[in-house]
Amino acid sequence: MSAPAFRSVKADSAEVSALKGKTNLASESLSSKIISFTDEFFAEASNLLKDSDAVFLPEEFTDRGKWMDGWETKRHNKSYDWAIIQLGYAGSIFGFDIDTSHFTGNHAPVVSIEAANATEEEVRAGKAQFTEIIPRVDMNPGSHHYYVYEAPTAVYTHLRVNNYPDGGIARLRVYGQVVPQTVVSSANGVVDLAFVGNGGRAVACSNQHFCSPSNLLLPGRGKTMGDGWETRRSRTPGHNDWAILKLGLPGFIDTFEVDTRHFCGNYPPLVTMHATVSDEDVPPSDAQWTEVLAGVSTAADTQHYFDATGPKDVAFTHVKFTMYPDGGVKRIRVNGRPAQ
Repeated sequence: MSAPAFRSVKADSAEVSALKGKTNLASESLSSKIISFTDEFFAEASNLLKDSDAVFLPEEFTDRGKWMDGWETKRHNKSYDWAIIQLGYAGSIFGFDIDTSHFTGNHAPVVSIEAANATEEEVRAGKAQFTEIIPRVDMNPGSHHYYVYEAPTAVYTHLRVNNYPDGGIARLRVYGQVVPQTVVSSANGVVDLAFVGNGGRAVACSNQHFCSPSNLLLPGRGKTMGDGWETRRSRTPGHNDWAILKLGLPGFIDTFEVDTRHFCGNYPPLVTMHATVSDEDVPPSDAQWTEVLAGVSTAADTQHYFDATGPKDVAFTHVKFTMYPDGGVKRIRVNGRPAQ
C-alpha cells in the first residue's frame, strides 16, 4: 500500500499558515508521549514533543557531549533509529513539520514516518500494524521541513519516526484534527463541548499577535502566559477582539469557564459569548449569533464561572468569544450536553 499523496511546501506559504491553524496532535500539552525508541544517547526523544521552539545553548554540555534540544542518537548506526509516539488524541493528519533546527553537522539525513491505529498495549506488545504515511525524505540541516497531504489521512493513534541512519531531529509537529473515540468528560461528568479532546478547535479570530486562540481549548491551566490567547494592544475607541470556536460536540450549553491564569496586567476588562448553528467550519458573515453570555467583568489570574443565558433547546455548533477591548485569556470551557 503506497503512502497517501503529499507535497513539500515552503515555510512562508499559505499551506503552512493553514497547517498551523490545525491541532498539533503530538503536542506535549495534549499528553502525547514516547512509547519506545532505539536510542537517545545524546538527547531524549521526548524533546520532539515540546511545544516551545528548539533553542541552542553554545556553552551547554552533558557528560555525553553537546546538549541539544531535540532527539539525537549515537553515531555509526549500521541500521537506523526509530521512536514511537503516542498522539495525545486520535486524529486525522493534514501535514507535518519535521524540524532539524540547530542540528547542523549532526542532523538526521533521511526520515520516514509510519502510523497505526491501535491501543497502547498493542503497540507495546509489537502487535500494531504500522503503515507508511511519509516515505523516505531528505532532511536539510537546521531547517523546517513542511509536508501537506492532498487529503487528510485516516485516523491514527501512534506514529513511528524513522531516522536513517542516525542523528538529530529537534521537533515533530503533527498537524491534524482530533477525531474523538469517546466523549471526554471531567471527574464529575461535566462535558466541555469545545475541548480539543472532544474535537473542538478555533477556526477564526480577529488577532493572534502574541499567541493562538487554539490554546484556549487545551487541557489544564497551562504553564505560562504564552500558552493562552493574547491579542495586541488596541488604540481605537470601541475596539474588540474575538475568536470563533467550533464545538467538537454540538450541544446544549449550560455554563462557561473563562480562565485568566497568568494574565495579570493584560486580562480583558469585559467579555461576552454568542453562539450559532452552522454546517460550515467558519460560519458565514450573515450568520445569526445568539447572546449566551452578556457582558461580564473579569479579573487577573482567576477562574471565572458563568451560567449560560439564551435558549436551552438549541444544539449550538459554534461560539464566539469576544474581549473588550483586547487582552489575554488562558482557557475557555463551554460546558453542556452533547446533542447526540
